[in-house]
Amino acid sequence: MTNRIRIAVVGTSWWADGAHLPGLRARADVELVALCGRNPERLAAMASKFNVPHTFTNYEQMLVEVKPEAVAVLTPNQAHAPMTLAALEAGAHVICEKPLALNTAEAQAMLDRAGQLGRRHMVFLTYRGLPGPRFLKQLIDSGYLGRLHHAQACYLHGSWLDPARAASWKTALAGGGSGVLGDLGAHVIDLLQWWFGPMARVAGSLSTFIGERPDAVGKMTKVETDDAAAFVAEFAGGGQATVQLSRVAPERHNYQRFELYGSAGMLVYEYDQPMAHVGKVSGARAGEGEVKEFAIPAELSDGFRGQNTFAKVYGALTDPFFASVRDASLTPSPNFADGLAIQKVIDAVARSAASGKWESL
Repeated sequence: MTNRIRIAVVGTSWWADGAHLPGLRARADVELVALCGRNPERLAAMASKFNVPHTFTNYEQMLVEVKPEAVAVLTPNQAHAPMTLAALEAGAHVICEKPLALNTAEAQAMLDRAGQLGRRHMVFLTYRGLPGPRFLKQLIDSGYLGRLHHAQACYLHGSWLDPARAASWKTALAGGGSGVLGDLGAHVIDLLQWWFGPMARVAGSLSTFIGERPDAVGKMTKVETDDAAAFVAEFAGGGQATVQLSRVAPERHNYQRFELYGSAGMLVYEYDQPMAHVGKVSGARAGEGEVKEFAIPAELSDGFRGQNTFAKVYGALTDPFFASVRDASLTPSPNFADGLAIQKVIDAVARSAASGKWESL
């Protein structure tokens, strides 16, 4: 394809290696022109693996020398705002990993500046690209549930259950802004608000079960962020939600479950790694008496089943962004406005956990 969109990637994490770089490489409309990272050896290895022609350890230098049309910011959370703002100022459209920022003020500044400069923007919220959540969106919008009464949602992971796992930026408030609340919670909050509109107020609790972890040299250091989060939410349009998040849940690898109940019916969405990237959707109309599994339509699920299908997820999620780069009249979603809406909930839950009171957004 001619006139491919020139994109640079900042960050060389496992997620960049396993998701973003192969996802971008699979796109025929994108040219990977540069990769930036802190570790020269890892940077060189990943650039070789994905055939990226230019490497940098300084992202400002990269912006000046390469002048990319788009930048993917895949760094620890504390770098999202400064790197995104620098990319916007340099003339680039931006894909930023979730959560968008450390706090609401940063997220608002990023959205405002992108709007002022006329840049396209996207927050990488993986599960918007999966067939299950998209099918639920169709069912909800068609009136299957009727008026929302209540939702129960959980996202459970065991990735931090081992106390010997080393501390990182994710265990420091200055690096992550929050723990599982921002990491896994961003996805749950996004899906609920995508389906049902903005939350109006929340009441929450945060827990840290493993209070110390070894640092890079083995010295024990305090864990400042949450291992588990629970909150209740009320939606501006009516209805309630209860949410449980954990990164210390034994034998859970990437487990999500949403139970949705409304005036006209109920729906359940369940996802785990063994389900590949599709998940399972079931439901019933009020009075039917039996919950049945639904076949997810082929137009949503074709190509998502089996192993090594994440490029399909990546394409579905990023198609609106790259389309908007080519056509400025289009608005991609999820975008920085969605990221800001998520951040407002994250911050309100954290305030509630500290105050012991309901907090409005």
